[in-house]
Amino acid sequence: MVVVLVAVITAPALAASTGAGALISQRPPTDSSTRRPSSPASLGPLPASWQGVLPGAGGPVRWHLDLAADGTYQLRQTLLSRPKPQAFDAIGRWRLEPGTGRLELSRGSEPPLLLQPLAAGAALRQLDPQAATTSASANDRLTRLPQAAPIDPRLQLTGLFSYMADAASIRLCATGQRLPVAMEAGYLALERAYLAARPADRPGQPLLVSLEGLITQRPSMEQGQPPRRTLVVESFSALTPGRGCPREAPPLRGTTWRLEGLGGQKLATPPGAQPIELQLSAERLQLAGSGGCNRLMGGFSLEGTAIRFPQLASTRMGCSPPVMELEQRYSDALERVRRWRIDQRHLLLQDASGTTLLRFRPAPQEG
Repeated sequence: MVVVLVAVITAPALAASTGAGALISQRPPTDSSTRRPSSPASLGPLPASWQGVLPGAGGPVRWHLDLAADGTYQLRQTLLSRPKPQAFDAIGRWRLEPGTGRLELSRGSEPPLLLQPLAAGAALRQLDPQAATTSASANDRLTRLPQAAPIDPRLQLTGLFSYMADAASIRLCATGQRLPVAMEAGYLALERAYLAARPADRPGQPLLVSLEGLITQRPSMEQGQPPRRTLVVESFSALTPGRGCPREAPPLRGTTWRLEGLGGQKLATPPGAQPIELQLSAERLQLAGSGGCNRLMGGFSLEGTAIRFPQLASTRMGCSPPVMELEQRYSDALERVRRWRIDQRHLLLQDASGTTLLRFRPAPQEG
């Protein structure tokens, strides 16, 4: 019996509600990472902004990068060759690598973005994951703007929220920053959930929340103070009492992912089926895995939170009808995948509307 799996996926629709989810670091910064650094000479005075159009796997990408002296960054990437929505935002922490001076932008479960400062920060040259320059031409770099022009990122966030004495604030898991929370838009639902879950004897107790929000300027609550960066809650997703910021999630690439959910339901494995697993190479755009009966192989493309599996193939073994039916359902789901997200320690592969088609967890380590 011949089983050939082929998936052809069109250009994904990137939604702001997902773009940031996979690009944001979910690891709470250590004490050393939250110390306020001085502006390095190689970057010039901070805060500062850089812009440029860099090559991407799916076409040219316009970058806007903001670096702050407290070690945090904001990044907006706009895919110029795709229909709207075509921009997604990210926040995280930056550092200069000792010895090389390379600028590293943290991306949570993904390898950091690498840039080389040039001419005391007048430009930043894009580097590939192996830290080699992408080209010798001028289209591999971002140019410093005359003055800082920070974006207002809109993205999915997690953080430790607290409310007391008519004041609300959140410490973002991605950066460690503490921001005031504006009491507007979707804030009321967040406050109600917080007050219902907060221990009665611990007013102001921080609780872990997930939400979609906008980081922007708002007038300071303190009289005579300038406007402050503030979080505006656009939609509240979840509140998790008793939990802190998630630990570092496993990386998308280089992890062996084992399927535990298919089509929104817990996976029911028929007798004789092998574990359904997926491994995305960290070095090449190649994958391997199992569909429950046959071994899978092929390539994949990755652009931010957009992922597709252009041509998957399998071995040609035959198994029992229930196992083959499960493998076909898995294949059909892969054909519909348009984006990915890591939720704590789970990999979610979703369709264009954000519906989760496949849910994976890291496979147990052998030995």
